[in-house]
Amino acid sequence: MTDPFAPSPDGQLSRPPAHVPAGKRRRTKESEGGLFAAFAAFWGTQMLDFQPVSQLLPEYEHTVTALTGLLAAVVTYPLATWWLKRLPCQTHASGRR
Repeated sequence: MTDPFAPSPDGQLSRPPAHVPAGKRRRTKESEGGLFAAFAAFWGTQMLDFQPVSQLLPEYEHTVTALTGLLAAVVTYPLATWWLKRLPCQTHASGRR
C-alpha cells in the first residue's frame, strides 16, 4: 500500500480526492453567490412590497409580503447560480493559472 501523502515523482504532494457523500453538495462560489442574490431579492421584495400591500390588504400584509419575498428568493437563486457559472473564471481570463 502506498502512502497517499507521499511526494509524487515530480516532487509535489499528492492527496486523495476529497470524498463527497452522496446527497451532500459542496459549497461553491456560485452557490454562495446564489444565496446572496436570493437573500437580496427576499429583502428587497420585503421593502418594496410592504407599503403597498399594507394599504391594499391590511389584514394580510405580513403574510403576503413574506410569500412574495420567498417567491422572489426561490426564483432568484437558480438564476443567479446559472449566471455565475457562465462567467469566465478570473484565473483563465487573465492568462495565469
